[in-house]
Amino acid sequence: MYEAGLLGRDEQLRVLRELMRRLPDAGGALALQGGPGVGRSALLRAAAESARTAGRLTLEVSGRCDDTPFGGLRELLGPVLGAMDALPAGQGGILRSAIETGSGPVPGTFKVALAAFNLITTRAAEQPVVLIADDAQWLDGPTRDVLAFLARMASDNPFVVLAAVSSGWILPGVPVLDVPVLDEPSARRLLAGHAAALPPPVRERILEEALGNPLALVELPAAWRPRGPQGSWAHLPVSPALATAFAGGLGELPALARDALLVAAVDQVGDLSEILAAASVLAGRPVTVDVLDSAVAASLIRLDRTILRFPHPVVRCTVLEAETAVRRRAADAAMAQVLCEQPDRRTWHRAQSAGGPDDEIADELADAQASLLRRHGVRAAIWALERSAQLTADSAIRGHRLLGAAEHAYGLGRIRLTHSLIDEAERQELNAADRARAWSLRDISDVDPQPGPARTQVGDIVELSAGDPDLALDLLLSAALRVHRTGADPALRAGVVAAEQLTGTSDPRHIAALALAEPVRCGPLVADRLPSNETGWHLPDPDGLRLSGIAAHEIGDPVRAVDLLGRAEPVLREQGRLGLLSETLLTHAVDLLLVGDWPRAVQLIGEARRILAGTPQPAMTAVLSSTNAVVAALRGQAGRARELADTVAAWQRPDLVPTLRLARGVAQLCVGKYAEAYEELRRLVDRPHEGLRWQGFAAAMPLVMAADRGNSRQEAARILEVLEEAARATPAPLLHVQLPYARAVLAADDAAEELYLVALGQDLTRWPLVKARTEQAYGQWLRRCRQGARSRTMLLSARNSFELIGASDLACQRAAQAANDPLPTVVKLLSRQETLITRLAAEGLSNREIAERLNLSRHTVAAHLYRAFPKLGITSRSQLAPLLNLQEPATSSG
Repeated sequence: MYEAGLLGRDEQLRVLRELMRRLPDAGGALALQGGPGVGRSALLRAAAESARTAGRLTLEVSGRCDDTPFGGLRELLGPVLGAMDALPAGQGGILRSAIETGSGPVPGTFKVALAAFNLITTRAAEQPVVLIADDAQWLDGPTRDVLAFLARMASDNPFVVLAAVSSGWILPGVPVLDVPVLDEPSARRLLAGHAAALPPPVRERILEEALGNPLALVELPAAWRPRGPQGSWAHLPVSPALATAFAGGLGELPALARDALLVAAVDQVGDLSEILAAASVLAGRPVTVDVLDSAVAASLIRLDRTILRFPHPVVRCTVLEAETAVRRRAADAAMAQVLCEQPDRRTWHRAQSAGGPDDEIADELADAQASLLRRHGVRAAIWALERSAQLTADSAIRGHRLLGAAEHAYGLGRIRLTHSLIDEAERQELNAADRARAWSLRDISDVDPQPGPARTQVGDIVELSAGDPDLALDLLLSAALRVHRTGADPALRAGVVAAEQLTGTSDPRHIAALALAEPVRCGPLVADRLPSNETGWHLPDPDGLRLSGIAAHEIGDPVRAVDLLGRAEPVLREQGRLGLLSETLLTHAVDLLLVGDWPRAVQLIGEARRILAGTPQPAMTAVLSSTNAVVAALRGQAGRARELADTVAAWQRPDLVPTLRLARGVAQLCVGKYAEAYEELRRLVDRPHEGLRWQGFAAAMPLVMAADRGNSRQEAARILEVLEEAARATPAPLLHVQLPYARAVLAADDAAEELYLVALGQDLTRWPLVKARTEQAYGQWLRRCRQGARSRTMLLSARNSFELIGASDLACQRAAQAANDPLPTVVKLLSRQETLITRLAAEGLSNREIAERLNLSRHTVAAHLYRAFPKLGITSRSQLAPLLNLQEPATSSG
């Protein structure tokens, strides 16, 4: 089947192919249903091309033809009307009367349908027929009835009926094939082929407004044109093809209805009472809801009780494009007049109604952006600051406001828009502080996976931000992020830490900066300043929660990070700050992986993936891939983990190198390559303790595990000293909770058990992964020491913990296997004499009674039991009977 340009239509093309393959043995019918511009006509064209290529007779009609009774049928059957005389019993005359104007009274629809059916089947006996009706909802009623009749009769005859209908329309009895909008990848591919020359922010805006509609993705780029200051709120120009497809009935509306639609188009809320009141101001006379009936009938708007909505953003753009700039400003002025009790929105519409610079309105709008952010989300704040900048006469103030809009755009995840706004701001006469602010924002929002050189040095911060502590903290955090991401020179790192004079508070920006720059050295200070579990609930601002969570993550406190980040996420979702939300989700997911809540981690990673598909952020895409590499490694998917790690490594992100090493090391451990795993993980830890990061802390357990199984215990004991030194310098729970395990695994047998008990004696309620790995190692040690029952209990507990976590690596598999292995029999664990004595003790005999039966002293019996109990993993006689019931019968004493 012809498929040129039909991106994202694999399923629909498959269904159409299957239907066409039924010819000539049988036929069938389908109604392709979807909204305007989704590509129903393109699919019909592909079907028609396929039919002609296969030698089928193709009959076509479009709904925009003659609307007289049977006018559509006349066009559809035109190529075969010459065969009418061959129809039986006067049916040719019936058909002629229906399609030839003035040839007599119009016959009944059923008779016409039967005649048309006989005509088509007669022709189909010689050559299979494909009937195609585009925009069937616009065909005259009798033609639609005949088409539906033919469709119902097609399955047993060699012809196919294909019709395209708008959403909400049906052809009775005809199966429906839904034609939805394009998915995100297909929409991007289609747009790339038609908008390559447009600026990136414009492409992103078109993608957002098109909502996956193929016609919009093709026509909006063609119609776009620069026209003076273009804010992100300004409507996109539309082409005639788009206007016809989405708002074909607009020009036929009464004047009052057009006034109401124009007011609704400049509004962003849709409150019906406000729209009617403003339309009344615009029209100079009362406008009531009944004037909207014609717009509803034309599918230009939808009324949901008290809310008016446009069915697609293109309809709104078409309404605005159809009016003059003077009319659009008048509609905004009318809205401002009726919003006396909503000062923020009133200011916005006043700003939109201004025809040139107006500093008074610009100042009001800039002041209102914080309220707009709370009430209407980040987009409204961006729009307000952009428009405020346009109305501002002073260049420096204009640049300052554009930078504010850029900061909001960064939080929204609109990286291209962020840089467009920064570019515009830097074309203004910025003061030194705002220029540094622009550099800082460009640094942290770099569009490339590998960022360029830093523009701001810590030495500049004090000078540039004198008297402005908020700016100082913003610049300090930006410098710390740059240090963390690029592994910047030591002077910049030291400068971040030495900037204590900038603030003496526990501002989350300063806490996060210290944690990002020096997580070990500043670990105690950061831990003291982080909000507690109780005070964290009362932090009003998601940025504070987010930055505090990042600080906790960086110093190796994943439990506290999980709590803080989990509280920031709902607010970021509600505000629509998808850029910051994706970063927060991925950091949260890593911490959940570290503590052992893998199902929840995978859920958050999936949400981040969906966000990044809709708001491209190259830097965060690299973080997503590195996080997925860790997930794959932990789950035993070694090949997948290495593949992802290699892909991210090609981007040369210094901050991700430790994460990739962790993923590779765990992946090698999972497949039993202990020497390779040890070498990869060693590179995370074998360095001065001040340079360790959370990845080095996380490597403690897998490193020791690899050393224990790969004959590197002596070398690992030396590296353990580095971790011990770090533990004396930082309170990082991620490190401290794993060190007891490492000490126990590397200890000599005579000291190991006490160390294992210390490791398991910790509060591991929030650390199920650590608990499971420790139980596994202890259970294996007990098995080596021939303490079978205790070993089995410990390994069963480890297996259950691993299953709850969702783990599936080699270590977890071995725990399950070891737990399922049958315990050594009593005969294998004990000597013959010990077996006899324990069996008699299990039956309830005292030491004296056992001694008399076996002709032994009571002292000898007690000594044998004393040696047998540890071998069986028990501590009292009462445990013997249940244990021995699970074992083989004791050898008879003869």
